[in-house]
Amino acid sequence: MKKLATLLLSATLLSSAAYAGGDKSVATFKGGEVKESDVMNQFKDALSQDPTFKDKTFVDLDKNMQEALVKGYLNTKLLAIEAKNSGIEDSKEFKEKLATTKDQMLQQKVIEDYLKKAVTDSMIDTEYNKLVDSLKGKEEVKASHILVDTEEKAKEAKKKLSKGSKFADVAKEFSNDKSTKSSGGTLGYFIEGQLVPEFEKKAFSMKVGEISDPVKTQFGWHIIKVEDKRKVKTPSKEEAKQSVVSKLNRDALEKFFEELAKKYDLKML
Repeated sequence: MKKLATLLLSATLLSSAAYAGGDKSVATFKGGEVKESDVMNQFKDALSQDPTFKDKTFVDLDKNMQEALVKGYLNTKLLAIEAKNSGIEDSKEFKEKLATTKDQMLQQKVIEDYLKKAVTDSMIDTEYNKLVDSLKGKEEVKASHILVDTEEKAKEAKKKLSKGSKFADVAKEFSNDKSTKSSGGTLGYFIEGQLVPEFEKKAFSMKVGEISDPVKTQFGWHIIKVEDKRKVKTPSKEEAKQSVVSKLNRDALEKFFEELAKKYDLKML
């Protein structure tokens, strides 16, 4: 029994010595040092996500990778020391920012906790089924447009199109819509209810390839070109999940703020 205990103790000491020998210092700084294990612990989550580096030790990595990790660790370490020694933490400005950040984090946590309970899987299923039903038999239009401020400008753009200029080129020259101008005015596919009524009414009444006369909406004057029409493709539950959950979250939050207004007896003066 005594012999077994001695063997176990020897094995433990050898193991500790081997670890100590393998965990070398890679840098020193005023008041401390950095070891291989410090660096690997700092980046273990990032390294584990890449099969190339998963389960590798510091000595398994090539020299360039070692240097990159050590530099990254040292930059963070030295910045943390400098921040601590700077006195910024005790400044009024920092404390105010910290308090604001804390409030924002707490509010976000309250919302996250509420939505976890308020939006259930069964609600997502129900909302998705409603979406599927609403899309049955619907048509979607693919269109491009040129948006300008005045009817005169719209007529000028239409005149250039009538003379054979390409729609995309005229859109890039005339359109005020910064989100579509660079792509030649392309809006992609849309169904009824997604755009302003005046625009949709005209687009859905047009034939494929047709270019409209100027159309006025709240945003200005449009020249519309219908690129394609097709039956709406019903998205899978996975494809629609993000938009479905976003809608349910918006509805739930609206209800939540109504509940808070009642709870705290809110009165608008």
